[in-house]
Amino acid sequence: MRQKIYFSAVVPLFVLIMTVFQGTAYGQKATFTNCQLKHNVVTDKGKQLQCQYTARFTDMKSHKIKIVMQVECPKGKTYTYSDNNGKNVSVRTSKEYNNKYDKARLENRSIGIYNSKLHPKSGTNKYFVRLIAYDATTNKVIGSSDYMSYTQTGQSSGGVSKSSGGVKSANNSSSNSKKGKWAKIAKGNYYVSCAENACVYIGAKNKSMANGTNIELVGKFLEDEQQWYFLPENDYYYICSAVNRNYVLDVKKGVAAAGTNIQLYKRNNSLSQRWYLERCNTNPGNPKENHEAFIIRSALNTDLVIEFEGKYGEFGSNIRLGRCSRKLSQMWRVE
Repeated sequence: MRQKIYFSAVVPLFVLIMTVFQGTAYGQKATFTNCQLKHNVVTDKGKQLQCQYTARFTDMKSHKIKIVMQVECPKGKTYTYSDNNGKNVSVRTSKEYNNKYDKARLENRSIGIYNSKLHPKSGTNKYFVRLIAYDATTNKVIGSSDYMSYTQTGQSSGGVSKSSGGVKSANNSSSNSKKGKWAKIAKGNYYVSCAENACVYIGAKNKSMANGTNIELVGKFLEDEQQWYFLPENDYYYICSAVNRNYVLDVKKGVAAAGTNIQLYKRNNSLSQRWYLERCNTNPGNPKENHEAFIIRSALNTDLVIEFEGKYGEFGSNIRLGRCSRKLSQMWRVE
């Protein structure tokens, strides 16, 4: 009799524990990293409140996944506004992905809400943003990002809103907040030579004009293949091939990490193709050897810069991203 009572008590408890465990595991099938919130991002269709992110999914093979960007005010409560029909409309947007793999990864993706859809409250208020991942079939939450926040001022008359404060990002290791401090040069063709070895220049491998062409150090032959057209946009530049301006310097697969190769790729206006210039000096302690140069920083993460691989800047040395340390391999003379 005792055995039966014991068994009947343990089984429900075991089922309860398993149910809680499975629910917890399901909620951890999506994780977000490198989330970066930006206000007033210019796009072809207008300005956006935009979030860049990297997402990872496990045990979601063959599932359709929905990523939702949601604005909350106060934190924990979805922000809504009244539309022309008197209905409360949530300030959010979403994207869906068909997941084909056991361990899927969305690298350096972006999602945004147009400013015209934000409908800020009258006065200055703090808004909170987070990304939420759903299994689009079951509509269950499978993960969410940390909160990000920004401050915005709205007019009671329905006028234009404006950003009135900094944007705080979750898991963000860098900032592009140095607007107005980046160096400016006139648009046009330039050679980009190595500060370590003035005889070598940034160029396309085998002079190839094709997506994925590796970028390396080449000799100067006074040919267009060794020249780059610097095209300014706001505070950043597209660095285009002088042979075909449709091809630009690009961070391979948009991976914002030290060691990622720089390649040639057709211009698509993504952050992986935008570069900031910072003036520097190659050897301030020795006036005879000192030259003005530039550090070329990636818009994906301004802590990452263009550098050559190796020590001496030899022909064929690979060009990649590196964590900025202000060494000669990261300094370039733009002539």
